[in-house]
Parts: sequence; C-alpha cells; structure tokens
Amino acid sequence: MLFYYKKANLEGFIMHLKINSQTLAEALKKVERVVNVKHQTPILQGIYLEATEQELILIGSDSTESFRFHVPVDGENLEIFEPGKTVLPKQVSDISKKMKKDVELKLTGFKLSLKSGKTEFDLNTFDPEEFPKLPAFELEKPSVTLKGTDFNEFIKKTAFAASDSEVRPLLTGVCLDLNSEGLHLVCTDSHRLGKVKTDITNENSLKLVIPAKALDRLGKTFDLQEELHLYCESDNQLIFRSGALIFYCRLLEGNYPDTSRLIPTEFKSEMKINRKEFLNAMDLVKELANAADNGKGGVVKLHVNGAATISSHTAQAGKGTVVVDYESLEGEDDYTISFSAKYMLDALKAIDDDFVNFKFQGAMRPFLLTPSESKYEELQLILPVRTM
Repeated sequence: MLFYYKKANLEGFIMHLKINSQTLAEALKKVERVVNVKHQTPILQGIYLEATEQELILIGSDSTESFRFHVPVDGENLEIFEPGKTVLPKQVSDISKKMKKDVELKLTGFKLSLKSGKTEFDLNTFDPEEFPKLPAFELEKPSVTLKGTDFNEFIKKTAFAASDSEVRPLLTGVCLDLNSEGLHLVCTDSHRLGKVKTDITNENSLKLVIPAKALDRLGKTFDLQEELHLYCESDNQLIFRSGALIFYCRLLEGNYPDTSRLIPTEFKSEMKINRKEFLNAMDLVKELANAADNGKGGVVKLHVNGAATISSHTAQAGKGTVVVDYESLEGEDDYTISFSAKYMLDALKAIDDDFVNFKFQGAMRPFLLTPSESKYEELQLILPVRTM
C-alpha cells in the first residue's frame, strides 16, 4: 500500500548537488523501469529524488510496484551542497545518459537547472510532497535470504508459464511456498506449468503469490550476483533488497490452486533426448505451425517410433518433418502426441541440462519435461492438444 503526502507550498524550496554523469544515469536506470510518462496520476510520471547529507535517494513507482535506489555521498562521484527533494521529469534520465561530464543539479522552487560542461537545461519539476510514501520496514530482519543467481534461475523456470489474462488474477503470478520441506515455486496458466523445488529452508514459513511481471522486472534490474533479501511486511506487500536497490511489489490476494494433483507420477514411456537438437527441430517446424494460428504458437506433432519425429502439416503452408534420434527410451516406443509449439519451446529454453526426459502417459494426458541432471528438483508440464 502506498500513502500520499499532503500538498505543501514549496516555492522557496532549494536543492544543490553535483554528481558523476554515469553515476546519475545508472541510478535513474535502476528506478525508471516502472515509470510511465502516461500514468493517469501525474506525479507518478516522474522520478522522486531526495538529497540528504549522507546519500541521494531515487524512487520510481507506478503505485503497485516501486524501485528505490541509494547513492552514498563520497565526495568524488556525489557531493551534496544543499539537501532537498523534488520529483524529476523522466526526460532527465534520457538527458543524463548523453552527458559525459559531472552534472550539477540546482533546484529553486519547481525549476531545476541541469548543467554539464557547456550544456544546460532548465526543467519544470513536480511537487515532492504529492509523491506516494513507501511503506517502512525493518532492514535487519528479512523473511528469507537467497542467492540472487539462484532466484533468477527460479524465475526463469517458472514465471513464463503465467497467464496473460486477468480473468483469473492469481494465475498471473508465481506461487512461492517456503516450509519445512524446502522452497517451492510453481506457476501455471492452466495449460502448462513450471515448478522448482529446492532444499532451501528458513525459520519463517511463507506462502504468497507474486505477480510474474514484477519478477520479470526484478530479474532485469537487480545485480543478481549479490544476495537477495525478501521482506514480507504485510499480507499484500513484498519487498526485495539487493545491495543499494529496493523493490516493492503488491502481492496477489487469494489461495493459489493446488497444482500437485495435476502432476502425474506414473508414465507409459520415458524418452531421453538431446535438448538442443529437440529445440532446434521445434524451431524449424514452428514457422509452419504458426501459419495455421496467426503466428500465436501453432500445433506440432511428435511421433516416437525408433526415433523422435517432429512435424507440422497445415493447408496454408504445407508440411515439414524433422527426425531426431533419442538417447534412450524406457517403455512404450510407438505413440503420437500433439502440443503447442510455443509451450514446448518455452519449456525447453527453461531447462539448462544437455538432455531432457520426455515423460508420456497418454495421447490426451499431460506430459512432463525434466532435466536429466539438475541441482534443483524441477519439471515442465504441458497439456496436449486434440487434433483430427
């Protein structure tokens, strides 16, 4: 939840600082991902900036997600001559990227002077008292701490399977469940599912649903070589911190569906196949498949009988077939199954191993893709498609 300040008269407000142009550009880049210059709330079209004697604080927000970044005063990259605060127009970010020298920012009322060498801009700013106030939280007590690289892998293997439709809002998120058995992340749009389980445990149990789009932004913005701290301060707010960057996001409310009953445990056949060769074959036939589905994914057919034959046949584009030899197979060696080309490609890209196991339980039953070797317990589930 965000709280708004009362409007104040700041005609006499001042601020004065000097900052390295690259430092400013990088700081603005960290927070601008959530800033929308067409936001219906004018104040959220800008970037909040506050200078104190110790640091420079920048905040970008769209009311549901916010980034906050801190730049310490070091006397070299940043000097604060006069503390103060303002809300910058987003254009400052574009301008600072093109400046090569130190940038001097001087604010008088709602007018900001931006100088760098022989370049000077005079810009209008917003009232900082109207900018939403972010929730306070205790930095010393994270609910859970993870390696940034690990969490990025978890996002990669699950978030892509989220729904794009708001009909069932919970399915637009990733369910994170931390308990005595480990850390589980699962995501489904009801047609496919991605799941990861690790042995990470914590004294605090958590179960929450994080918007997949928020996780995507987090993965593209944080320095994932650092530790990632999660703070669950309320039922509807989650906070991530990595180094000097903090990300606030609103959680999805409700009980995520129990997906465990959807995942089969017995199979008629298990085929081990080279992941890259399978992926390349899918990539070749997807264009034909897309021709029958307005480029939205299309349907391909897999026939297993001594080898894996991937094919697509459409009246508009014709027929294409690619044969890939499998590494090994246990169980039934003569079956055919059809599925979405997009779903299969997404699933194969989410797996890092050289080989994948294709686990088949029937032409119209969900099938699984799992890595042959992985430091996590992971799987991709896809529902087949009925064809003539």
